[in-house]
Amino acid sequence: MSAVALELFLSDEVQSLLDDFASLLDVRVTFFSMSGEFLRRGKAMRNCEYCRIVHEDLARRQLCVSMDCDKQREAIEKGQIIDYRCHAGLHECLAPVMVRGVAAGFVMFGQFRVEGENPPEWADVPEPRREELIRAYWELPGFTPEKLKGILGVLKTLIDYIAVRELAVLQGDRLRAEIDRYIEKHAAEDIRLPDMAKKIGRSVSTISQFLRRNYQTSFKGLLLDARLRIAEKMWRKDPGATVAEVAFAAGFRDQFYFSRVFRRRRGVPPGKFRSQMRPAGERNIVDGAGE
Repeated sequence: MSAVALELFLSDEVQSLLDDFASLLDVRVTFFSMSGEFLRRGKAMRNCEYCRIVHEDLARRQLCVSMDCDKQREAIEKGQIIDYRCHAGLHECLAPVMVRGVAAGFVMFGQFRVEGENPPEWADVPEPRREELIRAYWELPGFTPEKLKGILGVLKTLIDYIAVRELAVLQGDRLRAEIDRYIEKHAAEDIRLPDMAKKIGRSVSTISQFLRRNYQTSFKGLLLDARLRIAEKMWRKDPGATVAEVAFAAGFRDQFYFSRVFRRRRGVPPGKFRSQMRPAGERNIVDGAGE
């Protein structure tokens, strides 16, 4: 398979480790993909009350999103953790996760104060809400510049641990796993490629080209094989089930089409396969269904 970009894979082990780190400091740790897509946030890491007011009540969420994107690009260019103060006056740290010299995603650590700094004046905010903002600001965890330097050192060690343990996987491997998992779960249903593409967040063309170039197959081919496995499993469990019963249970809407597909892909007609699943004493029973 040709080389493809790396994509951050978030294991429960890593999440638990960073949950503990965040809980000790009363901050949040958030993972983002290389495209800036939110991936996962640990336990008890909701937005603080200060950010909730800024995002929702003052409708300034987009300012935060825009700054995050700019800082992600800066972190990649510098190849290191960057600490910055956002437009709302809070500090956040953004760390690129580098795996074999390639950026695989980001970890954001944030929503805290640095002691010695004051909150924004919020002159354009009405007085009652301004007081609420200032109170929420001072309730946030605050670190001295010296302590923040130590925290960033620990964060860098944790990020290096993620990379060393190779908890980033090839995007292609992950995509194939997502495709297989979706098909195995929904094979007996009336599913189509656009349904799966929407569910796993990929385009139809991306999936089609990926399967064709890397596995010389198609969504339809994978789906048919998954449905045939369902049929085989059913006959191993119940050799007395008819071809029609198994065909419909496996997701086929036409038992004659099922028979043709089974013969073509398994090399024997379904009736013969079913007969082979019966106890030896019953195999002399003539069964032409699906022949």
